[in-house]
Amino acid sequence: MRPTSNSEKFLLGILGLIVLGGAVYFGGDALEKKQLELNHQRAELKADNAEAQVDLLQAPISVLRQKWIHDHEPAFGEEDDTRAQLLNFIVKGARDHHLEIQEQNMGQVQHGPGGARVEAEIKIKGGMESLSRWLADLQKPESFYAVDFLSLKADPDQKSVICSLRVARYFREGGS
Repeated sequence: MRPTSNSEKFLLGILGLIVLGGAVYFGGDALEKKQLELNHQRAELKADNAEAQVDLLQAPISVLRQKWIHDHEPAFGEEDDTRAQLLNFIVKGARDHHLEIQEQNMGQVQHGPGGARVEAEIKIKGGMESLSRWLADLQKPESFYAVDFLSLKADPDQKSVICSLRVARYFREGGS
């Protein structure tokens, strides 16, 4: 190797500083990203821990709820009879609340690990107050009915509403 001049040493030193500066900059950026990722993971773990603590505190309540459901949920009977009874119950309740039935259809039956779900669809017309009272009566927890689709439109007469809805009722499978 030949001896380097002062200007070459100076330029080599500047190059070394540029490389070192780039390494510090990009290394610092990578460390900052890693730190943000770790902070995010820590926040997720803290949230998971808080949720688990709430679950532990509510475990006795969940057991009581599950026992109540098991004791009160109706048993699923013969499929066609159950579908017809559901639709008849919904129609009767709507008429009792002075709502006009425009359409009615028996829906699907779905079986799953939590039991059976039976649906019916109905389209009714009536006053908003009557509709609200009927929906409140229909969805009491002890009845195991739930509205899972609802569409409201104002009737052209401007005195009533037309409501299309799907009502589901939940049953436990088997006779237990």
